[in-house]
Formats: sequence, structure tokens, C-alpha cells
Amino acid sequence: MTRVRDSLRFTLADGTYRKTHPGLGEQVASSYVAGLSAFPYWDARGGAFPWMEFLEQNYETIRDELREALRDPLLEQKGNAIWVAAARDDAEGYGPDWRTLVLQDRCAWEPSNVALFPKTTALVREANTPSVEVFFAKQAPKTGIKPHTDFTNFIMTAHLGLDVPPPPESWMKVGEETRFWENGIGMCADTSFIHSTFNESATIDRYVLIVRFWHPELTRHERNGVRFLFDAFEDLSPEGLARARDAARAREAAEAAQAAEPGGEVAAEASAAEAQAPKKPGGRKKNKRNKRKAASGSGDGLGLLAKGMK
Repeated sequence: MTRVRDSLRFTLADGTYRKTHPGLGEQVASSYVAGLSAFPYWDARGGAFPWMEFLEQNYETIRDELREALRDPLLEQKGNAIWVAAARDDAEGYGPDWRTLVLQDRCAWEPSNVALFPKTTALVREANTPSVEVFFAKQAPKTGIKPHTDFTNFIMTAHLGLDVPPPPESWMKVGEETRFWENGIGMCADTSFIHSTFNESATIDRYVLIVRFWHPELTRHERNGVRFLFDAFEDLSPEGLARARDAARAREAAEAAQAAEPGGEVAAEASAAEAQAPKKPGGRKKNKRNKRKAASGSGDGLGLLAKGMK
């Protein structure tokens, strides 16, 4: 837990890590775990992210489910926080036409929205995706997101093109590298690097599935430690801290047991993705992406989850 503890202390001290990587770009993080490799874009099909390759192979199922949902005039009434705008301190940089539909937030699945997208949710789970957040994102024609950082280096961002304008009409620049969205193609990026986006099409909305996932060099124990902090900052009362502690211990026991079995590391990752944050007695956990107040000036949960939502 040393790196997680040091990261927490760094954030609480209002620290900000800044580094210009020659030829790659500038990295800025107020939630920072030392020792993690830093590249603007990672090879999504080089073997490091088999879950992304699986989602690419099944992107038509995800796309078709989204298209069907978009045809439903009652969609917003059936789900929770459907196509809401960014709720960051710097949300004006996103513009009013950038919208999200959240399936998972801080490792907790949103039940009503999951029910609307059962095929997509099942594929993300079947892929053993090490996800922290999963959501659809819409970017309207002739709109973009200004250069910014997500302030966290231990959670990365993946985009899967679903319904996008033909390249090179829509793009994302991370650090010094620009890539174009394509249908069925995934991109994995470290969005603690300064990045920006734009949809240059005059008529076509850009729809992508976004997965925010653990940096692959973060250990299983460190992920559990960060999740404990997510849960703890939801309720800092003695009872809330006890629930966070018990949930972390239960995750560790389940994951340790699975990791000990043949192929168990993969199963353990799936278990981590499935586990829910502890809930207060007597109420359903609400989606907080656009309802949660920042716990400090450095961002939600004392900066322990990236502020940005591409």
C-alpha cells in the first residue's frame, strides 16, 4: 500500500505532478502514483489489453444496442442521468453538447442504466475489463473539448468507436499525437497527458463507448486500496469507514482465492470489476457522476478519481 498511501498524502497536500516528456507531451496529475509508465497512447492491439480486442470484435452488438436505445422516446425517463452534460469545475471546456450515459461509476454499476444496455454490460464483464467507469459519450457536430488533463495517472481511458464520422473528421489529440476515431477500433490513452478532441463533421454526431480503467502496472492490492479510498470518502463516519474496510477485506479474500486457481489472475480481475461499493443501509446507491460534490479543490474524492470525462 506504500504507493497508494503516498498518493493520498500527495493529494491532501495539494501536490501537482508536472512533467514534459520530450516528443510526447505534458503530463499533469494531482492524483499521482509514482513509478507508472507514461505514454500518451498505448497499443490497444499489442496484447496488453485483450479486453479491448474482445470489445472490438463485438462492437456491432454494442453499436446496435445503442442505436435501438436512441430510437426510444422514453429513454431518459427509464434511466438515470441519461445524456447529461459534464459536471466538472471546468465543464465549460466541454461545451453544452458533450453528453454522457453512464453504466458504471467508480466500479459500481448503475442498475437502471445497466438494465437498458444488458448486452453491452455483459460484453464488458465477459471481457474481464478492469474498468472503473463505463459510459457512452456523444459529441455533437462542430464541437470539441479544449486541452485539459484528467489529473490522475493511475486510471487510463479507452475509447471504442461506435458511430463516428469517417476519419479524419473526428479526432483526439493526447500529448503530441493525434488519432482519429473509427468504427470498431479502440484507442487506449493516458489522459493525465494534456489532451483535446474535436468533431469536425457538419452533420454527424460522434458516439463512442468510453472505459476508464486501471493502469496495467497498478497491482491488485493497490487497486483494492484505491477502491477503499473511493468508498471511505463517500462516508467518513465510523460506520462508513467500517463498511469500506469490510468491503475491501471481502474483495481481497475473494480475489486471493481466485488468483490461487489456474488462470485465477484473470478471474480475480473479473471479480474486482463485479464488486460493488458498500451501500448505506436502507437506500439504493445513486449514480454520482453528475451529482457528487467535489470533496476538495483537487477534484472528486480528494482527487482520487480523474476529474475528466472525455
